Amino acid sequence: FIINFVAGLAPLVQEGKVQLFLNAGDHSHMKTAFLETLDKCGLEFDTVDSTEGVMSFQKSLLDAKNEPAKNVTLFSFEEYFPAVATTDILARVADVLSCKPSELAFYCLPKLHIRRVGDHEADSAKRASECGDGTLEAREVPDAMEYVDLFLNQKDFLINMNEAIVRNNEIGIYDGCKKAVELCVARK
Repeated sequence: FIINFVAGLAPLVQEGKVQLFLNAGDHSHMKTAFLETLDKCGLEFDTVDSTEGVMSFQKSLLDAKNEPAKNVTLFSFEEYFPAVATTDILARVADVLSCKPSELAFYCLPKLHIRRVGDHEADSAKRASECGDGTLEAREVPDAMEYVDLFLNQKDFLINMNEAIVRNNEIGIYDGCKKAVELCVARK
C-alpha cells in the first residue's frame, strides 16, 4: 500500500504541493522499497540515517522560513531506537501524519489513516475521526488520495482538524502518558 501511495503522490511532490518524510525505520526491506519507488518515480530525495540528523532536520524546520532541501526525505536506520524516535521528533514539524491507525492515532497532529496491518487497529482510526483530529481509515490508495485532495484544496478540512487538536488538548485527551506517570508516582 505505502509504495503505491508514494507513487500516487509523486506528481504532487514534483509540483511542490506535497513534501514527504518517509520513515523506513530499521526495516531494510522498507528502505529498499522506498528507494526503488523514488527512483522509478524520478523523485529526488535526501536521506537521514542518525538521531543527530533527525534532530538537525527538525531544528531547521522549527524556523518557519526553512523548508527541507528536497521535497522527499527518507529516514532509515540500523538500530531500533532512532527508528521509533523519528516519528516523535518530526511530529513537531509535520503538517499531517500519514500512518496506519495504531498508537500513532493518538498523536496530537492531523492524521491521514491508511490501511491498517491488523484488525485490532480499526478502532484507533474511528476514535481519531470521532475526536476530529484524524481521518477514517483509507483502505485503498484512491481513498487516501481523496483525503490528500481535501487537505490541499479544502482549507477548512485541515483547519478543523487543528482546531479539534486545540480543543482536545484543553480537555486532556492527549494526556494519557502524563496521567499514567501521575498514577505511578501517587502509588509510591
